Amino acid sequence: MKTINLILGNHNHQPVGNFDFVFESTYQKAYKPFLDILEKYKDIKFNFHYTGSLLLWIEKNHPEHIEKLKNLAKEKRIEIQSGGFYEPIMPSIPDKDKDIQIQKLNNYIKDKFAFNPKGAWIAERVWEPTLVKNLAKNDIKYIMIDDSQFLTTGIDTKNIFGYFITDNENYKLNIFPISQELRYLIPFREVEKSIEYLKSIATEEGDRVVVLHDDGEKYGDWPGTQKWVYEDKWLEKFFEALSEEKDIIKTTTYSEYMEKHSPISKIYIPTGSYEEMLTWVLPAKIQDEFHTKLEELKKSNENEIITRFMRGGFWRNYFSKYSESNRMNKRMIYTSNVFDEFDKSKKDNKYKETALDYLLQGQCNCPYWHGTFGGLYLNNLRHATYSNLIKSTSISEKNIYGKNYFVEKEIDFDMDGRDEIIISSEKETLIFHTLSGSIIEWDLKKENPINLIDTLKRREEAYHISAMRNTNSDNQNDGHVSIHEISKKVDEEIAKYLVFDKNEKVFGVDHFLNKMPSAEEFQLLQYEENSCFFESYYKIIENKIDKNLATIIFNKDGKINGKNINLTKKYIIDSNGGFSLEATIENKSEEEIEFVYALENNITLLAGGENDRYYIGENKRISENLSDAGEFAGKIFGMTDEAYIKIKILIECEEATNYLYMPNYTISDAVDKLEMNYQNSTVVCLKKMNLKPKEKKSYKLKVSAKNI
Repeated sequence: MKTINLILGNHNHQPVGNFDFVFESTYQKAYKPFLDILEKYKDIKFNFHYTGSLLLWIEKNHPEHIEKLKNLAKEKRIEIQSGGFYEPIMPSIPDKDKDIQIQKLNNYIKDKFAFNPKGAWIAERVWEPTLVKNLAKNDIKYIMIDDSQFLTTGIDTKNIFGYFITDNENYKLNIFPISQELRYLIPFREVEKSIEYLKSIATEEGDRVVVLHDDGEKYGDWPGTQKWVYEDKWLEKFFEALSEEKDIIKTTTYSEYMEKHSPISKIYIPTGSYEEMLTWVLPAKIQDEFHTKLEELKKSNENEIITRFMRGGFWRNYFSKYSESNRMNKRMIYTSNVFDEFDKSKKDNKYKETALDYLLQGQCNCPYWHGTFGGLYLNNLRHATYSNLIKSTSISEKNIYGKNYFVEKEIDFDMDGRDEIIISSEKETLIFHTLSGSIIEWDLKKENPINLIDTLKRREEAYHISAMRNTNSDNQNDGHVSIHEISKKVDEEIAKYLVFDKNEKVFGVDHFLNKMPSAEEFQLLQYEENSCFFESYYKIIENKIDKNLATIIFNKDGKINGKNINLTKKYIIDSNGGFSLEATIENKSEEEIEFVYALENNITLLAGGENDRYYIGENKRISENLSDAGEFAGKIFGMTDEAYIKIKILIECEEATNYLYMPNYTISDAVDKLEMNYQNSTVVCLKKMNLKPKEKKSYKLKVSAKNI
């Protein structure tokens, strides 16, 4: 009789910083009902990977779920896989942290489930061959990644139904291919389709194995799957069919299969991830063209020899595609290095474990990239990452430098080939960049810390191009489809906000305009720029720190409408918090110059629509919330958060200023639609100037964050 071995597994994950109601909703919709149904089918063996962030939440809120998993593992009905505790993209974090992340989840599984894990889930299946060493030396015997990654080695597709062995630096690791065929069949097609496919690859020898290990959320939490999987009983029908066909389709675990079968052969798999991930990392227009062409080629089996080698980009290029992702990644590495300095001090300090855990939480992968939905575009996830990194750094710095520290570092923080300046005290950290002489990070080290410049630039994405195309067509979603197959359109109400920024959304970006814009004109980029200071790199001509004050001076020569000017920006940072900025503009030409100096400042208080967060002018409330846009004339302007961070951000100019204020909305891909999300507020200080030849004028302001 022909038989086939089937390894089924769920990867269950909720990111650090996700809302508690999302954890609970997904638990009730997906994790709980799946396990309840699986428990009834004693002939079916299964595999589970839960990330540490989700396990900690379940342990606290639903300990009975932990107990069920423990009992199933004891009965050898399930196998539990390890991985990085907080689900980091392994190649993106330091080697020492890779080891700690794996060991932490290994130990948790041993402690809570009395089970010794032998396998590991690789976050987003982002693979680099050097991971072999980190995994193997931490007692990991096998992993599973997508079969598309195997195809690029030239392997015979008829000989992919097994597992393979690879090595690096005298360490070895077994690798199972995850079936893309099953990923798109289960649970989106009728049960019979999956059973037919499994029978079609069965053999008389019975030594083949096929693997489906995928997101557990697709069983109830993805759009349309709650009804399909549970109300229409797809999952029960599937398990019933497997039980009926158990003599042909033999469910098993990874370790059980490995005990009975040897690896097919040695293999060396290139860097990669699943097909969609490698497409999303590409620039928007290239991504759209590549995806379109690839799908065209896939329509004919004759093109298989071509399509198997067609792959997108390299995961690390998310740091190139998104400057915010790069800054967050480098902030994480900086935090890791500061912790190392603390750790090497050999001080017997009770806070070391706390600082380390905050660092590890800050390595959760979700906000570092963006694909089908969420990720980098979710400001609550970015906030959680920065908050954890700030906490870790604060603990480390206090133990390295002592109380009331005030330190300066000039290093290439973001690894762009140019030095940045970091000024850090017990209360705040500021990171200054030579791009437009701006501030790219402003950390408040409160009990609930925040990076006030955790903002996001509006960029064109491939799904914008696709959605605009669908808006003008009759594309419909038929039947039950994967989230990767859902067609989306651009809603008329949000279409006007689909604009793409020319500059980074940071603090202190210099613009020179021909006339005063309105708030809406600035928000929708309907203003005329007559210089390129916003995208130019300045020189650092002074960087010094005294006991309580630090001074940083940037300088840049440029042109306004073809006429030479010089801009000097002088920042003075107070060790007790806050800073001042003096921008001095000198007319270097022989002609009179008229212009509007526009200083763009981007600040986040996280929630645009909450009425406990609003704009103030001359210390009086002037808006309902931060989603409002408008103008204010006066000397003092600010933003208030009464409930969450409980602060007031003030910009105080020496002279009367026209302030523009507006929300910065991004339009991003969600699970089943395009949605508009508040990322931050943009506050623009406008000043009309007239400079005679060789004349110079200064514009001065103070910026502070005050507790309320």
